[in-house]
Amino acid sequence: MRKLLAFLKYYWFGLLMSFILLAGFMLFLLILVSPRYDIQKRGFIPCTETLVQNLQTCPKDNKYSCGIKHVLANSWCNIKVIGKGWQYWWQGKQATPWANYIFEPETLKVADEDDEFYAEYKEKGITPELDMQNLIKMSDELDKHIATIKEGKTTKEEKQDEQKK
Repeated sequence: MRKLLAFLKYYWFGLLMSFILLAGFMLFLLILVSPRYDIQKRGFIPCTETLVQNLQTCPKDNKYSCGIKHVLANSWCNIKVIGKGWQYWWQGKQATPWANYIFEPETLKVADEDDEFYAEYKEKGITPELDMQNLIKMSDELDKHIATIKEGKTTKEEKQDEQKK
């Protein structure tokens, strides 16, 4: 018993730091293996979406402190998801403690690929998924353009900048 107490007396800080690092690594692994896309937005997906929205609203003058604050809040949200999993398992609402964040994701599936709507796309060699990706890219470009206008740049100044390049 004395050897154990002497060991703890000398190595308590190292043991504490090792435990904290192990817990952080385990959280990282759980988030890494969990699904990223789901129609029902289960698991860590709502936390991640909230993180992205909060990071986009960070002002430029203190973006680092704002970013760290939101990342820590996201970690706390992820810990709550894990805690709810254990709670639901204890109450008998799910089979395993990790069933609420490690699951088979539900994705959008085409009901009938032989439908006339999809036949037109197939003839042109275009898929609806690619069209959606193009729409997302155009939306991002539009958001960037609106952000530059809000910063005070006009379209004439942008054209002059492009001509200089």
